[in-house]
Amino acid sequence: MSRKMGVRLTMHHMAAGGGGWISLPAELLKEVSDRLRADTDQIHIRQVCAHWRASTAPLAALRPWVVAAHDRHRDPFSAVNPVGEHSLWLPRGGSDPRMDPRPPAPAGLPYCCGTPCGWLALTDHLRSPTRLILWEPLSKAEIPLPTLTTVAQVFLSGDPLASPGCRWMAIASQKIPGAQIGQRLFFWRPVDAGWVMQLEYPNGRIEGAAFHNGRFYVSTINMSLDIFDLQHHPPNRLRRICLYAPLQARYPRYPGNPIPHAVACNNQMLLVIVYRGPRQAVILAEVHRPDWDADRLDLREHKVSDLGDYSLFLGRGDTLALSANEFPAIRRNCVYFVEHDTYKHEQWVVVFDLGSNDLERIPHPQEHLEGGGKSTGWLAYSWFCPRRPFLGKQAL
Repeated sequence: MSRKMGVRLTMHHMAAGGGGWISLPAELLKEVSDRLRADTDQIHIRQVCAHWRASTAPLAALRPWVVAAHDRHRDPFSAVNPVGEHSLWLPRGGSDPRMDPRPPAPAGLPYCCGTPCGWLALTDHLRSPTRLILWEPLSKAEIPLPTLTTVAQVFLSGDPLASPGCRWMAIASQKIPGAQIGQRLFFWRPVDAGWVMQLEYPNGRIEGAAFHNGRFYVSTINMSLDIFDLQHHPPNRLRRICLYAPLQARYPRYPGNPIPHAVACNNQMLLVIVYRGPRQAVILAEVHRPDWDADRLDLREHKVSDLGDYSLFLGRGDTLALSANEFPAIRRNCVYFVEHDTYKHEQWVVVFDLGSNDLERIPHPQEHLEGGGKSTGWLAYSWFCPRRPFLGKQAL
């Protein structure tokens, strides 16, 4: 029997009333905890009881994971399709698909359409789907969504298991047939019979999406940003912002090719501009806190250089703001960016320090292996972070 299986059996024994295990020596519990490699096992061992939590080291290894996709499933003529074969990887290596810590996904759902709020959006077929679900890897909970053809991404306004009643909304982007990066937006609430289409982006792949104070912010690769009021149904688009003019006011000549990302952080709505230089490599990231209700955004007076204990994580559509207090393994006041463009992939993870302006390029976890790196076919796609209930004080 493996060590991990032994720990899991012990925890099941505790849950069944085997009170004798509560008196295990603290040094033995710490030794067992130190031997566990998976973050999920570290979480589980600390959830057994107060004694086990006090006797084991803090979750220094807890971190968001990179969702990687295998490029043999990608469509070379589209930049908005969901990923097929996918797996979770640690940003700095030490893991490969065979060491994936999550339990197997439900059978027959090979396509991943996003990682919203600690869930994986999975579907069985792109053009003729019969199932589209939200799946939570730790609890294995499933929530069905209405099917939608050629769905590319799914976003959630809140955690379905934590939101009271039906006060959450799913938003899906659908690939426009025949368009390379064109997408449509659809909205759905648990009380609705099906998806309601709201808007088309014929030339704009979605780069960042975030929710804040009842509004939905979506930024695209063609430098537009739309703000929707979710209090109406279907949601009402309040305004569309063209970001070229605010950027030109800040920079007569851009330092690189700008890509916008909307991110909600610490009860604030932020705009992150990632600049690409030669060979489309990331060279700079800037964070702004604009006045979203102003007639015209001013990015010259609202630059943010200190996020406190927070760092921002940017992927394909999904964006996260995480605190270094809850995730001791991450660096504070940084922008973490995964290279999710299906045509580039010169990088794995880029970390930009907002305080020092230093930029660190984290290589592919297999870069040090012969024949490793991106040649293995595994390409960074987005970020995944476990649901908040697993990261609260009871787990930490």
